[in-house]
Amino acid sequence: MANGSRRAGVMRLCWLLSMIVLGGGCTAMRSLLYQTAPQKEDVAPEYAGLPGRKAAVYVWARPESLWDYPQMRLDMAAHLSAYLKENVKNLEVIPAPQVESYMKTLSNMSPDPADIGRHFHADMVVHLSVYKFSIRDPGMSQFYRGRISASVAVLDMTARDGTVQRVPLQDVNVVVPEEGPLGYYNVTADQVRDATYREFTQATGRKFHPWQKDLK
Repeated sequence: MANGSRRAGVMRLCWLLSMIVLGGGCTAMRSLLYQTAPQKEDVAPEYAGLPGRKAAVYVWARPESLWDYPQMRLDMAAHLSAYLKENVKNLEVIPAPQVESYMKTLSNMSPDPADIGRHFHADMVVHLSVYKFSIRDPGMSQFYRGRISASVAVLDMTARDGTVQRVPLQDVNVVVPEEGPLGYYNVTADQVRDATYREFTQATGRKFHPWQKDLK
């Protein structure tokens, strides 16, 4: 039985080689290699400590940004919280409206992220500090182009002695649309803002779970 399987394998290999020769040699070989080569690449998470934990998402933004977009902090936290809950295994996420409601009771405009975590008895706090947010091209206010830049850090609060470990991650910078001399001009500001939130959420959320990227 084993000899028969080996003979069948050799016959398939001979047939494949003959098809390559008859079909154009190098061209056929390149085509075969392209079709059999992996089209995606596995990407490991930048931070792998969230599965099985309880986490809160805390978004800090400049006062002037919140003045222009008062819902921005809640919207960004809600987008990322929903993404993490869906894509990180066994993760419990504090609902973003609860975090926002608590923050509104504080007199401090920039509370300590660790205090947010302690209040909600969280194991982890995903802390975003938004230092750039806009939906219009500079100097061309009639065109829309969403931009968000933020630093990202995780506060690990699981130590028994109460110490907090802060783990900084790479900053996230998104531009929507990313290319082209001009931004959107036939859409609403809400549509551009929502598209920018989605792009930022994916770029940030992928830091916390394995994913696959397309190979060019």
